[in-house]
Amino acid sequence: MIMRAFLLLSLAAPAGAAEILSIDVTHEDGRYFMRSETWFDAPRAGVFDVLTDYERFDRISSIYEDSRFEPPAEDGTTRVYTTVKGCVLFFCQTMSRTERLEADGLGFIRATTEEGSSDFDYSVAIWELSEKDGGTLVVYAVEMEPAFWVPPLIGPYVMKRKLRKGGEDAIVRIEALARESTADSSVFASRGLAGFEAQQ
Repeated sequence: MIMRAFLLLSLAAPAGAAEILSIDVTHEDGRYFMRSETWFDAPRAGVFDVLTDYERFDRISSIYEDSRFEPPAEDGTTRVYTTVKGCVLFFCQTMSRTERLEADGLGFIRATTEEGSSDFDYSVAIWELSEKDGGTLVVYAVEMEPAFWVPPLIGPYVMKRKLRKGGEDAIVRIEALARESTADSSVFASRGLAGFEAQQ
């Protein structure tokens, strides 16, 4: 989840028009809290498509060693699995997780880590997508507690700086892929997200 935050919250390079409006990172009682607002020059349906296309996360960044849809939960909720590998300063970590993926229209995505199947004791991430100025505003918030040891030097300041510097290429790719997306009802249905395209 940390590396996903690096990817999704970083400022776009000049090759794209995306703009990060704010980033906030705090740490309290072993948990990290992150929130950002980012604007993409791309349609909301396209951004939603890219953010939920777990079978092709390798298009975003090579740090994704594995990403896929898992069999749904007993109640029908979509489940996804990812493995990422990344480094902050001298600290490198491979992180795997299985999450329940829920959405509401094209404006809301929530990923909740399943207990016992992740390198995080707790993690809930929320994306809120809204149309703004001809593009898409993405408000991203995550609360997470790593199950592995994190060096004390990697605090909120270092993480915030990494967020700004460490994912430019990925953000440009997200925007470019969102512009090119031709997502339709069959795409969303194949992910267990049928009906959400109706609110484009």
